[in-house]
Amino acid sequence: MILALVFDFNGVLLKKKTHQVDLDMLELLRELYELNITIHLFSNTSKEVIYFLDSKFGFLKYFKNIVLVEDTGLSKPSDESFENLLKTIHTNPQDIVYIDDSRDNIRQANKFGMKGIFFTNETKLRAKLIELAENDN
Repeated sequence: MILALVFDFNGVLLKKKTHQVDLDMLELLRELYELNITIHLFSNTSKEVIYFLDSKFGFLKYFKNIVLVEDTGLSKPSDESFENLLKTIHTNPQDIVYIDDSRDNIRQANKFGMKGIFFTNETKLRAKLIELAENDN
């Protein structure tokens, strides 16, 4: 059963090429939040950048936990960073969907028992989440 979603920031919520917040992804976050889905942020992006962009777009309110390398000193894709994530969010790995644009991070999430989704765009992510939810029932 899917109990939680974990999002990366840079390359998922923040477009890598333009360094702009992806407004379609913010809309998806809002929709997921309104469906009472537990959402977490797990990122190597600096706290300064994330909080600056949050002051303009107000997205951090959607996340139950914000796990940043800057706070922990543990960078993805290290084993320790993923162990810390699991310890922080208190959810069985098999009940977590992990979303990232790094194949190394997806492999690591899978190694820890999470369902990994390689992010390319909001439309494909939305379709994959619907597919996982339908197969989960």
